[in-house]
Amino acid sequence: MDQNTGRNSTLGSALAILVLALIIIAVIAYIVMNPDILKSLAYLVIAVIAIIIVIVVIVYLAAAFLALPYYAAKGETYQTGKAYDLDDIEPVKEKDSREKK
Repeated sequence: MDQNTGRNSTLGSALAILVLALIIIAVIAYIVMNPDILKSLAYLVIAVIAIIIVIVVIVYLAAAFLALPYYAAKGETYQTGKAYDLDDIEPVKEKDSREKK
């Protein structure tokens, strides 16, 4: 090994991951043995998802409602006295961007 490199032990991290995996397995086993908890958890997840959807819709509608005054004040800009016929369209001429006129 080089003198400028060092090595730290990862035993603590490995043990923490093992304990976390055992806790997850224990929780899953507890839920499987008690189906009422799974049913309550499913209702909770459905309620949270419904609340999130409602909040997103409210935020979207609020943004759209707040944008209306800006849209109304902005108006439209257009040129007057110009004709936009297809016969007036000319092809773009190729130019070298390095050439100066």
